[in-house]
Amino acid sequence: MKSIIIRSALAGAAVSLAAGALAQEAEAPVSRADMIQPEQSSGENTVAPQTASVEGLGDTAEAVPAAVEEVEAPVEPAPVYKTASDGSACELHVWPTENYLGIQMGLLSGFGIVGALADGEVHKGKVKTVKDLMREYLGPDVQMQELEKLEFAKTLGLDGYKVIVQEPTPWNEDLKDNPELKAEVKEMNRTMKAGLRLSDSTAPCYAELVTTHIFYHKAMMYGSNLFTGWQYREFAEGKEKAVFTGKGQVKNPLEEFPPKSDEMIETAKLELRDAYAKDFTEYVEKKVMKKKARKRR
Repeated sequence: MKSIIIRSALAGAAVSLAAGALAQEAEAPVSRADMIQPEQSSGENTVAPQTASVEGLGDTAEAVPAAVEEVEAPVEPAPVYKTASDGSACELHVWPTENYLGIQMGLLSGFGIVGALADGEVHKGKVKTVKDLMREYLGPDVQMQELEKLEFAKTLGLDGYKVIVQEPTPWNEDLKDNPELKAEVKEMNRTMKAGLRLSDSTAPCYAELVTTHIFYHKAMMYGSNLFTGWQYREFAEGKEKAVFTGKGQVKNPLEEFPPKSDEMIETAKLELRDAYAKDFTEYVEKKVMKKKARKRR
């Protein structure tokens, strides 16, 4: 596609010419007899050249032809994907999450079940706020941005796979008043447990990465941590069920999240996203690559 850029390239010259014309008018007034009348057309159609006016000069400025330049819009090369034996692209399907969990535990948690329940009630409002902040700071789009920074497909050993982002896994709280959503999640869990594909894709070269939850945990003795859970599955050509599954959660510490003041909001956002990115790197190392290494022995 071509785009046309119009520039007033001779605007400076027009200003100079107009200034000279104004000076001449001031020095020597022009009489009616001296004015040159334009010749009448002999019937032939004449086309006036395209001109660009100079703002502020009115009729005293000479018309200046507009400079027209055609610029070729850059064309991005088509992506090249790794392919299966039938020539189809290898696919990595990714599910980010909206399932944000939070627990804040204080001194009462050390007094058994009753103490833990009482402690949970005390911190109920704070936990709700933390969940809302995680949803705001680390939504599905942000999760994908952080994964892309890490070149997550390459980290999983799937360099060249076509990445297809699916709808995020839902928040557990939303299941309570939504029977249809609850049934969908139940079916999703059943499918994963059976080792079958979550999507309708029939690509022979296929893998899945499902984010199950993002979990904020604060304890008096251990400080604050961000836990993230994933389940990664690989499917081999000609096999109906997954040939490899790596699942689990990992954690990384938090110090600035949740923010204690407005001035700390950006710092808290960056820390939360950084902890999420570290969680993924650690998850792949501990729950995927190490398990694969053990299987090869």
